[in-house]
Amino acid sequence: MKVLLIKSVEDLGLGGDVVDVADGYARNFLFPRNLAVRATPAAVKSSEVYRTRALKEQARISSESQALAEKLNGLVVEIRASADEAGHLYGSVTERSISQSIKDSGYEVEVEQVLLAEHLKATGEYSVPIKVYGDIRAEVSVRILPEEKE
Repeated sequence: MKVLLIKSVEDLGLGGDVVDVADGYARNFLFPRNLAVRATPAAVKSSEVYRTRALKEQARISSESQALAEKLNGLVVEIRASADEAGHLYGSVTERSISQSIKDSGYEVEVEQVLLAEHLKATGEYSVPIKVYGDIRAEVSVRILPEEKE
C-alpha cells in the first residue's frame, strides 16, 4: 500500500515521502499513530507541507540529540549488583538497568537506545554505546560494583 508520511518514521522516511509499505503495517501501526495517510492524489499534492514540517522537526530533533550526545559522552554511571568473590555477577546487567541508571542521572534514555552486544556479567568498567537519534551516538561509561555485604 502506498502511503504519504505525515511525520518522519525511522528506517522508513521523512514526512512528505510517499512510501510503499505492507497493508497491515499501515493499518495497524502508521494510521492509528497519525504517522501516515493513504497516498491519494490530493494528499500527494499537499505533501510539500508535510515535507517542510518534517524538515523543521528533523533539524530541531537533530540539534537536541547532538546536545544530549555531548552531555552523555563521558557520563559515568554506577550500578551495584550481587557478585561472588571473583567478580562474576549472579545475574547480569541489562539494557533496562543501564537505561534506568542513566535516567536516575537526569537524562532521558529509553531501553531501545542502549546498544549492548551482550549482557554484562562481571564487575568492572564498560563503555556502552547509546543510540541518541539516527546516526548520533554517545559513549557512556558503566561501572559495575559488587553490592556491599552487611
